[in-house]
Amino acid sequence: MKISPWQLFWMFTTLEISMSIWLTVSPSIEIARQDAWISLVVAGVIGLFVTLICLRVSQRHSSHTLVEFAQKLFGKWIGKLIAVLYILMWFSVSSDILRIFSLFIKQFLFHNTPIWVIASLMVAAMVYINYAGSIEAIARFSEMAGPLLLVGIIITFGLNLTNLHPSLILPIYADTGIQSILMGSFVNASFLGESMMIMMLTPFIANSQKMVKPTLLAIFVPSVIAVMTAIMVIMTFGANIGSTLIFPYFSMVRFINYLEFVQNMDVWIMFIWIFSVFVKLAIYLFINSYGTAQLLGIKNWRNVILFAAILIFTISLVPANIVGMLDYAKYVWILYVFPIFIVGLPLLFLLVSLVRGHSLAQQPK
Repeated sequence: MKISPWQLFWMFTTLEISMSIWLTVSPSIEIARQDAWISLVVAGVIGLFVTLICLRVSQRHSSHTLVEFAQKLFGKWIGKLIAVLYILMWFSVSSDILRIFSLFIKQFLFHNTPIWVIASLMVAAMVYINYAGSIEAIARFSEMAGPLLLVGIIITFGLNLTNLHPSLILPIYADTGIQSILMGSFVNASFLGESMMIMMLTPFIANSQKMVKPTLLAIFVPSVIAVMTAIMVIMTFGANIGSTLIFPYFSMVRFINYLEFVQNMDVWIMFIWIFSVFVKLAIYLFINSYGTAQLLGIKNWRNVILFAAILIFTISLVPANIVGMLDYAKYVWILYVFPIFIVGLPLLFLLVSLVRGHSLAQQPK
């Protein structure tokens, strides 16, 4: 199972965009008001820094996944505990993504369809692509879904130009200040921090020494898209309305009406967005299945796929509404996952790796 560095670029670009412009713009506007776009610029810088740390850790252990090198760095039991915590966290976030996807589709497309039906169809697709082709098939699919998503977003930006009111983004900085801008950046920065999954994927990348540029570019592109989305949403709806919209980008797309001819763009955007969410969930199923198999000593990781899929599906049905998902992002992902699993532990991995590497280098031969 090997993928190229540029296939990795499309995988990460697709998965980062899939949720970030849907879920991070509105909270940023709520905190930083019309300066939310500055918050998202700061978030992009934080995301690049965090990704670079994860890349350095991964390159120092390029033939091992996080489950393996954590035990190598901290010993068997502590290393396994750290790996278990990461796997549990990945199970929880993948369930949360499946939940918000199902609720979104139910709300905008299939009002009378039970959530479990929508979720089960997505899970079936995730299981199939992992069984049939694993990470290679996901990478190839992302090469198709990624460009479609980018083209679709750029087209909607162009068609929305007639709805923009530049005065709504003023004044810049005067009404907010550095504290609000920094606070508003954490939401998007935490979503960009999903790049930490590179620590599970590096052994499957052909020529991993060349993956730095594609991976950082895969964080930069979604950051730029998020900044442009925030500017568009604020100029279209203003900060007051924009902060109350659960899906501000999608609401903006539904607002497009060009010469009474180009309308209902939301159907097309939703179609390609489903592709991007599928890539995201399929990658999570892969790392959950592969990581669990390594923890339990199961040689054939495909034997764990069905168990992992059922667990993700079951957890996704627990909350009953979108508010529950947003509460997870606000009270779990940002407060605990971001500082501990995305920033803290990768920094600790790098520090211990550098210290142990230096001490080993000093030992006499």
